[in-house]
Amino acid sequence: MKTTTIYRKAFLTIFCCFFIGFATYAQVTASQKSPSGNSPAGSGLLPVPQEMKLTEQKFPIGKNWKIVAAPSLAKGQAVISLQQGMKEVNLSLNVVGNKAAKSPAIQLIVKKGAVEIGASVDTNHVALANQAYRLTLKPALITITANAPQGLYYGVQTFLQLLKEQAQLPQGEITDWPNVDLRMIYWDDAHHLEKLDALKRIIKQASTYKINAFSIKLEGHFQYRSAPAIVEPYALTPQEYQELADVAKAHYIDLVPFLDAPAHVSFILKHPEYRKLRLIDDINYQFSVTNPETFKLLDNMFGELINASKGSRYILLSNDEAYYTGKAPSEKAMADSLGGNGRLLAWFIKKLANRLHEQGRTVFFWGEFPLRREDITALPSHLVNGVYNKSIAADYKKHGIRQTVYTATQGAEPIFPNYYPLHTKTAVMADGSDRSSGRVGGMMREIKTAFDANLSSFMGVIIAGWADAGLHPETFWLGYATGTAAGWNNKNVTPTDASARFMTSFYGPKQKDVDSIYHVLSEQAEFHTNSWDWIPSNWRPMIKGNSDSLFVHPERDQTLPLLPVPQSGTLAISDKTYPVNAARFETAQSMLPRNQYAVHLLQKNKSLAGKQLYNLEVLESVAAICGQNLRMLVTLNQVTGLLQKASAAAANHPLSAIKQLDAAMEMVSKLKTQRDSTFAFVENIWFKEWHPLVKEANGRKFLQQVDDIKDHQPVRTIDLSYLIYRELHYPLDQWWSDVLKVRNDFAQKHQLPLKDKTLDWQRYK
Repeated sequence: MKTTTIYRKAFLTIFCCFFIGFATYAQVTASQKSPSGNSPAGSGLLPVPQEMKLTEQKFPIGKNWKIVAAPSLAKGQAVISLQQGMKEVNLSLNVVGNKAAKSPAIQLIVKKGAVEIGASVDTNHVALANQAYRLTLKPALITITANAPQGLYYGVQTFLQLLKEQAQLPQGEITDWPNVDLRMIYWDDAHHLEKLDALKRIIKQASTYKINAFSIKLEGHFQYRSAPAIVEPYALTPQEYQELADVAKAHYIDLVPFLDAPAHVSFILKHPEYRKLRLIDDINYQFSVTNPETFKLLDNMFGELINASKGSRYILLSNDEAYYTGKAPSEKAMADSLGGNGRLLAWFIKKLANRLHEQGRTVFFWGEFPLRREDITALPSHLVNGVYNKSIAADYKKHGIRQTVYTATQGAEPIFPNYYPLHTKTAVMADGSDRSSGRVGGMMREIKTAFDANLSSFMGVIIAGWADAGLHPETFWLGYATGTAAGWNNKNVTPTDASARFMTSFYGPKQKDVDSIYHVLSEQAEFHTNSWDWIPSNWRPMIKGNSDSLFVHPERDQTLPLLPVPQSGTLAISDKTYPVNAARFETAQSMLPRNQYAVHLLQKNKSLAGKQLYNLEVLESVAAICGQNLRMLVTLNQVTGLLQKASAAAANHPLSAIKQLDAAMEMVSKLKTQRDSTFAFVENIWFKEWHPLVKEANGRKFLQQVDDIKDHQPVRTIDLSYLIYRELHYPLDQWWSDVLKVRNDFAQKHQLPLKDKTLDWQRYK
């Protein structure tokens, strides 16, 4: 705790150096105001209920109320959740049986057939009815009725959101059911691992938004007995994984094991023990699907995950981006005999999916390239296609394969999701996706468009967030909650409304303008990426291909033009350009007060957030990362200005010239101090819930070898320093050494004091 305080104070002290004044906060206009006591009843509910009839008549609930539930329900998760939620508003209510019921009371009832559902996209009405509930609100009696315990739990979540929204409850009634059975989120722990208690918290939090499937990608963060070489220093044991599955099941969530195959498997194929399973010998990206040992390994690994997640119904076979299937000489003959590369992939999927289905799991897969329309009939009909494609949706339906709509709260953004429309001139992301409306609007549009077309047999939605870009998955919750809410009910809900509902339900009704924080972080994270130049990298191994072909060319990294070095003797500067161009410099300067505005709001909301303190701390760390980038951009040009002043003074005022040089070097030294403090601040926050990123621990070693095809930021370093990777490679140590020599030669010539100080730019802790 003391360490945290030190880092926080250091960070805030640095930030205050750039504080322009509270009046500048007005430069940022919130697009949505915080909910007030005058907001319509139910305006903070997410997902939005299907039918909601709430009046303006209000009534209080007090400590004299009871929870009435049959003995069969008294120890169930709905009652436990209700009691915990009531305690959060300082109401500790006792549970009594039906016979002891006296008003005022909250009555919980489970009765098959008690709640009728209305229209839905999903045709599995039994599954939808099990999740349905009716909430009746009267001054002396609140009744939550459901057809099954799952629906009762969801009714309790809606009631608790309503209770926390305003001081008094509205009279009225809510009848609710999901539009589709499944609402899954994908949690990416491939390159880090949350501690077990953190994962439990995350799963419980997901359930409050009626999310009912949690797919977790662990890669080497599971202790496989069948593949010990790939297990990383910190990894879940099978017992811990089962414990996580049990917690999920208690909250009506399926823990969905996830394994990539045949592509995206560098975490396996980078190890010498598995090199023989590569499709192409010098590329660690993809398995050979025709090698019997590939199937044997995957069968064993999947089997271990299934055995450690008893009670779960689903499993995800991620055949994502299997570009090279059938292209290597070792596979071409079989691909040709089957009818093409897509048919070979279908053969592999069928073989593995049937094995998983035999073990009682519903298997999700990605129905995408190189699979073609004509390959669909080669797939088993028990599969569920996780990727919606309008052009072939009807073909999957005809073959009996059900469908989810896959969309993402984040794709390639490395610092913070683009939740709002891009601020650059183009509305298209680097990955080709349309971001003219931001992530929330994009997700809701994709889901609605697919549902409205009604070309598939839909059973759910999958909302992904790819943390392999290096950002903290705690930043995904806005997308997770609003995306899955669109799967529950997408009628008459706009992206702005959905986002506002999230801010109220997630951060509480007392939150102050958190939406503005998201706007600032979204904009500044975008600028963080766009404010440096892309160059062919000589720091990392070559990339060996993409979806189109195999090739060898340099990876891309980011840098900035170098700071000038004065000429020896005269201090003259031949190149008068600044490292940061005028447009970037102006943007960075204008963003600094807005960054401070976000930090101020974060500090303010941390005293109001209740359970979301950690989330706000993560947002604060994102603000710190963005702010440090802004300060570096501004500082580099300021240093250049001081060097130019030194050059101008050199001939007639040598002492003044030396002072300008020293001021420039001191500014760079302070920049390093700021960077190191910011990094320590971020590291301290992220490792509160993450296991350390280390080379060796618990008798296991991490093999640091990059993916030959895909660029994952965290793989660039073993620790969190990938967040400052480009800064560390900006050659300020060489600049410092060169300027120090020029400075001391000039000082000696003019009989002025010498300077002896190192920068050590690449040391960050």
